[in-house]
Amino acid sequence: MVKLVAIGNRFMKDDAIAIKAAEMLEDRLTQQDVHVIIGETDFQHCFYLLDEDDFILILDALSPREEPGKVHLFSLKDVISQPSLFSMQHDMSMVELMKLYGVQFQGYLIGIEISEIGIGYELSAVLNHKLPQICREIENVIQKILWEETIHA
Repeated sequence: MVKLVAIGNRFMKDDAIAIKAAEMLEDRLTQQDVHVIIGETDFQHCFYLLDEDDFILILDALSPREEPGKVHLFSLKDVISQPSLFSMQHDMSMVELMKLYGVQFQGYLIGIEISEIGIGYELSAVLNHKLPQICREIENVIQKILWEETIHA
């Protein structure tokens, strides 16, 4: 089963970008047999909802290195073996749990560059403006992944 896990904190501005995008895409992804899990900050609970034969898509905010709203795609295999490839907002993460328990999920990390982290329920103006574009890009990435996995399965 394909599972998308959205991680973030709704009360820390752009850290909620993955949650907001997943909520906007949930109906469309469900129609494509993608099970959407809105994990928020409870990544440990999300981890225990995964089975070793699931294909995992982790959606999370990335610390700013490039343009806010830019979507990045990393294979979980690369993320686990080369953690310096990216910087997530959370000290402990789904990736850290995978390392800790030695679980080798197949899948990808889809990261979204943020603009602002701070106390606040709303996204920054720049990410709020780009949210529809971010969602289109995420959906396109997921469709491409699903197509490639179906061809190679």
